[in-house]
Amino acid sequence: MGDKERLASIRTGVDQLLTAQARLLWETWTRGAAPNLEASLAGREALFSPETVAFVKDARDRSEGDERRALALLHAFLVGEHLAREAAAGSPAAAGRLALTWEGRTVATERVPALLALEPDPERRAGLERAWADAERRGAAIADARWRGIAAAAERIGYSSFLALAVELRGEPIRRLGALANSVLGETDAEYRALVDALAHVEMGTGLAELRGRDMPRLLRAGEDARAFPTGRAAGDVGKMLATIGLDLPGRPGVVLDLEARSGKDPRALALPVEVPRSVRVSFAPQGGATELRALLHEMGVAAYYAYVSTPMLEFRRLGAVTSETWGGVFEDLAGDPRWLAERTGLDDSHLVPIVRAAAARRLHRARTLAARVLVEIGRAGKREGSPAVAKAILERAFARPVETDELQLFLLDRDPLLESADALRALLLAAQGEAFLTARSPPSWWHSKESGAWLAAAFADGSRLAPADLARAFGVARVDASALAASSRARAAAAGIRQAGREGPSSPRSLRPEAVTGVAP
Repeated sequence: MGDKERLASIRTGVDQLLTAQARLLWETWTRGAAPNLEASLAGREALFSPETVAFVKDARDRSEGDERRALALLHAFLVGEHLAREAAAGSPAAAGRLALTWEGRTVATERVPALLALEPDPERRAGLERAWADAERRGAAIADARWRGIAAAAERIGYSSFLALAVELRGEPIRRLGALANSVLGETDAEYRALVDALAHVEMGTGLAELRGRDMPRLLRAGEDARAFPTGRAAGDVGKMLATIGLDLPGRPGVVLDLEARSGKDPRALALPVEVPRSVRVSFAPQGGATELRALLHEMGVAAYYAYVSTPMLEFRRLGAVTSETWGGVFEDLAGDPRWLAERTGLDDSHLVPIVRAAAARRLHRARTLAARVLVEIGRAGKREGSPAVAKAILERAFARPVETDELQLFLLDRDPLLESADALRALLLAAQGEAFLTARSPPSWWHSKESGAWLAAAFADGSRLAPADLARAFGVARVDASALAASSRARAAAAGIRQAGREGPSSPRSLRPEAVTGVAP
């Protein structure tokens, strides 16, 4: 078999694997079937062998243009799958999910943020955070063993450090990712301080400086007004919006929308690219609430992207998570847009202002958390830079408040040495840039414009052909940065009546009626 035929065979194998895994996940998600993703790997072990990984890397290095971009995505995928399999084979099996005891009940650690959001007593939140940190510390040995296994497997295929591997997986030099994260903290600092401080005073009767990490889940759930997010409305509203701009998913060949509740079905929204673009599926069951609406907007945006992909290249159809997350984020951010909310709900300003304020703070907090994660993980590769004291300083800069021991430990125990957070950060920033671009093209409400839909469909057609920096240029800006996020945050803060230090601005909410909201501010 020649190199060309071998590469075609690898691509076909990856396509078939992703289809098999998506079908299995669909059955698990929609019917409660027992997950068995390992079954999809049977007979495909050669796809992830060191020899295959090396072959694709060599082909990438000899290629140019679109082929090089495609093979870079393919190589990153194969490396990730190879390391995951090696780590699973070489690490000790965990006894089960990490858990803690709270009020006589066993609680999985992943449920703790939801409990913190519901807990009104500050002292009880502190106790719950302490129990959470203790549980995570008890499980640290298992996580450490897993990462040691990944490091050893990476070294066997030529990567001497996690940072060297992260460069391959993220497609950017570490210094650029660090510079981006650092710039995010600088460019959004004033907006973050103003929004979170205002939200804290209104929702918790305290200022930003008095907040602690355990308070953030409760603070950021603000704006959950049942009148704005009634059960049963989300699917219809999102579908109508997409149809208005010409991206009518029910009428798109191969799109399956499973939007009904039933026993055994996971109610959370999920888009699955089964065979792109011939089979794209969305699962969702209505429950109500702002979180539901955000998730459905995101997943329907992702589904629209995959449904309109037309490139024949496997990698551009199926790989490149930054691209799909960017488009999902563009639609998700409508859930915090004052004009869209006013049109959708018909509520008066007293009900809309808390929603806008909380959504803007939530998005900025996520961006700054991701930026801090990138900087802390890069710092782990050094000695002094990787110390807990330096990590604490990074977090206190990111969150603009004191960070206590338990919060710091929880952050450090949640490791990300391969910098997946850098991809999530770039997608979030690109989504804000996409929002600004669409608003400038079709002001003031791009979601009413067929032109917006036509532009999006054309952009979707190329799949992930454009690297993040190239996608930013398609949005009319020079690079991926936080300027659009900061501008959008200022506009939404102004709509919610928040005056930013050092800027002129209203001290009470301006009207959020559609005729009064101007969209993204310069």
